[in-house]
Parts: sequence; C-alpha cells; structure tokens
Amino acid sequence: LFSWRDSRGDVRPMVRARAIERVNGILVSHGWGTTFGHSFRIGGASFYLAQKVNPEIVRLAGRWRSLAYEAYIRAFEQVASRHLAGLAGQV
Repeated sequence: LFSWRDSRGDVRPMVRARAIERVNGILVSHGWGTTFGHSFRIGGASFYLAQKVNPEIVRLAGRWRSLAYEAYIRAFEQVASRHLAGLAGQV
C-alpha cells in the first residue's frame, strides 16, 4: 500500500521524509501552506475511531504515548455534529 516501483521495477517502501516532501510540493504548488505530517496521524486516528476501532488499539497503532489524540477527536466530533445539524436543516 505505501510503496512505489523504481525505474528497475523494484518495489520500494515509502520513506516518511520523501512522502512529506512530495505532499508539501503539491501544497506549495497550489499556494497552500506546508505540513509536518502530524495531521496524517490525527486523520488516521479520526478515521479508525469513526470505524469503531477500540481507542486503545488506535493509540497503540498511532504510537500515541499519551491521550493527547483524544483532544483532536473531541474537536472533530464537535465540527462534525455542527455540520450534520446544518445538513439536517436543509432536508
């Protein structure tokens, strides 16, 4: 999933630094800011929690040493609930 083929056809693993460099190149080309990659961890945690994966599994898989990710999840839940409330008003 997180790999690519080089010019010889060999499968190579994606290296974090190269992935962030590529993402930042795309962002800058569109006039946006850059990222350090932390948002991918937050997004991954949000995705798996939305899929009802056990929070302890999410914490361990994301290498979160504390419960700090829960602050991001709470903020996400607040934004999502406001968005859904707005959609319900449009029906």
